[in-house]
Amino acid sequence: MSTAPIVNRKCRTRRIPLTVSLEVSGHDVERSSFTLTTTATGLNRNGAALHLNRDLSLGSVVTVRNSGGTGTSARVVAQVVTGDGVYMYGVEFLDEAESVKDFWGIAFPLSRK
Repeated sequence: MSTAPIVNRKCRTRRIPLTVSLEVSGHDVERSSFTLTTTATGLNRNGAALHLNRDLSLGSVVTVRNSGGTGTSARVVAQVVTGDGVYMYGVEFLDEAESVKDFWGIAFPLSRK
């Protein structure tokens, strides 16, 4: 298993060990546009880990849409190559609006100190 550089970032809220389906769209490193359904894990109030078969650049922006139809922009802040052409990306939401703070529809524990 090979890995790409990972940005060391602390989550502002604790991660919840859930897996959810969502739609992700954006452009990969070859500038090809994509829209696909995938899974997110390690959810937190400000982002998650996305599992994609697309190679994305750190700092690139994707649009994520939950099952309820709410969409928001998210920045790629970490990348791990997990093998077989699958990547795991840590993303953080860019929008601070209340609708995004409830993107996952769950209540999160208080932040770590």
